[in-house]
Amino acid sequence: MKWGMWVMQSKTSSFNRGMWIQSMRNVGWIGALYTLVLLFILPLQIILRYTGEVNENGMYTEKLKTLFEVVGSLQFLFMFTVPVVLAIFLFRYIQTKSAADYIHSLPISRGVLFWQNVLLGIVSLVLPVIISAIVLFLIKDSVNVDDLYTIKLILRWAIDTIILNIFVFSGAVFAGMFTGMSILQGAFIYILFILPAALIQFFIMNVKFYWYGFATTYYSGKNLQDLVPFIHIIDLLDSGKESYLSLVIYAIVACVLCFIAFIAYRKRSLEIATHAIAFNWLKPIFIYGLTTCSLLLWGMYFGEIKDSFKWLVFGYVFGSLLGYILGHMILAKTWRVFDKWKGYLLFVAAAIIIGIGLKVDVFGYSSYLPNQENIQSVYFDEDDYPLTDNPKSHDPENGDYYRPPYYYSDKNTVNFIRALHKQIIKDQPNISKREIQSGDAREITFAYNLKNDKKVVRQYAIREADYKAFYKRIIETPEYKKHSFYILEPDNKNMRYVKEVQINAMYKSDEPIVIKDPNKIEDLKQAIRKSIQNQTYEDTQSNQQSWSSIDFMDGNGRSVDSIPFEKSYKEVEKWLKHEKMFEDARVMPEDVSNIVVLKNKDHEILHNAWVDTPSILTKRKGALTIKDSKQINYFLSHTTIQEQGDYIVVFRYKNSSPEVQMFDANMIPTELKEKLK
Repeated sequence: MKWGMWVMQSKTSSFNRGMWIQSMRNVGWIGALYTLVLLFILPLQIILRYTGEVNENGMYTEKLKTLFEVVGSLQFLFMFTVPVVLAIFLFRYIQTKSAADYIHSLPISRGVLFWQNVLLGIVSLVLPVIISAIVLFLIKDSVNVDDLYTIKLILRWAIDTIILNIFVFSGAVFAGMFTGMSILQGAFIYILFILPAALIQFFIMNVKFYWYGFATTYYSGKNLQDLVPFIHIIDLLDSGKESYLSLVIYAIVACVLCFIAFIAYRKRSLEIATHAIAFNWLKPIFIYGLTTCSLLLWGMYFGEIKDSFKWLVFGYVFGSLLGYILGHMILAKTWRVFDKWKGYLLFVAAAIIIGIGLKVDVFGYSSYLPNQENIQSVYFDEDDYPLTDNPKSHDPENGDYYRPPYYYSDKNTVNFIRALHKQIIKDQPNISKREIQSGDAREITFAYNLKNDKKVVRQYAIREADYKAFYKRIIETPEYKKHSFYILEPDNKNMRYVKEVQINAMYKSDEPIVIKDPNKIEDLKQAIRKSIQNQTYEDTQSNQQSWSSIDFMDGNGRSVDSIPFEKSYKEVEKWLKHEKMFEDARVMPEDVSNIVVLKNKDHEILHNAWVDTPSILTKRKGALTIKDSKQINYFLSHTTIQEQGDYIVVFRYKNSSPEVQMFDANMIPTELKEKLK
């Protein structure tokens, strides 16, 4: 009677002391080790770094914005590993058949077993954080920096770490309920965290081979990292800008994962221990999910490497076979699975149907062009990064300045951009990666804001030379010129950080010109604006080397923005001459010892070895040395950035390394051509 009552009490009790003690013996060392690790990477590091001698200003360092600044990489490493290891050890008994049979034969309900282990795991993760927080509070006044960190920072660090530890732990428990192998439990949790973002990325990288104009980099950069908890958490905590909403979401997800894990724990069979997948209904999902991921991964790999649709298809065949066979091997725990082809053939049939649907482009994605009357504004540039750049990820106080994308809204500009887009869709030029890498072709992005609040983004690779007439009309519009550089716009938000302008001339060893007068800075900006307004399309395509770099600097010596001083900027040249700065803002004939000109008879490409050893060129037969300042100035005014040319020109500077330039025949004066025959 007494034994029966004890059994009944045990089954209805929400806590079993014996099992708690036994579990503590199994995993207590993990909590103790985690405590020591946290004490080492936080309090001890603060003592080592911020006590003792101070610097000459009486301060050791700047105040901390977040405690994750202290050996943050190690903190994040243990945040994503310790909870996983803890979950594996706590529920190790359900992955071993003998242990599962023994534990579940005891007069303890599954609910008590599950929630006691979860509670013990949470305690093992929370206590080390609380102990470390207390130690941080005790040593707070022993560091050399006043208020290096505050009590508020300690509390924020503790709450962040606790919630995120529990989130990772809950995910690991959840993963463990759907497998009978501890090693797969550890693998599944990390796969679970990266799978959503990975699948989206795989799809994006594959669909570009089917839909012409698909904006791969735009969609890849569109906050995909926020779907990966590892990256999202590190970005939030490392910047010190974590939101309470994010923490609440992670806490809710942790509760949901634990609840689902509890349901799975109650329903899983004891015999499933040592099996890869715990539920029969999950096995086909596992096999075909692995096959799909492998197909997309290897298709993307071969398609990207070879830049060919045929190789993309080869990657699909190879990847799907590999994934399907590997999935069956994991489930069967043997390599003898080559008789299970029926399921693979069904998968191939479905994949072919989907592939044909994408290739035929039943949605008309590749040929779609917004109607003129529906366009509100359009973004047009080579770089699509500004479209996905998050202003909150920038910190102007630390020299990281945000530059918003500009959308053209003038009717003429929009018409010209749309006309270019229309022609590209019509031509659909076939551009190889090699052409883009060599600079013979470029990628451009169109992003339309429509009047119905929808957005259309397309990305293409083209040879600009094939569309010169279209580019000329766009680049010579007043709106395009007005918004060439964000720093020149009247309402730009970064200008308030600018304290001075530095002009750094190329090939001069002198100190840069420094302009601190706000009025002169504004006058210089006006001169740049006028120079840009007077530029022709041909000026922008001349490949001429800039005279110097005009850098807008903040008060800490960091560049807010930079504009090249182009040789076609006549208004800037005029202003610099008026301010008696021109000769310091560009390399002058007096800065050059001499130049050597020779004919490029073999049509050689520019070699880096020529710069290191210019005598290779200057000693060639027929090389002509020029010392006349007027002729030197002519060549300085026509230097270009190109790898091939009819003539090779070596510039020997007095205070800088030699420079080798390529010149076309039409750039060489006639009298010199006669001497260089």
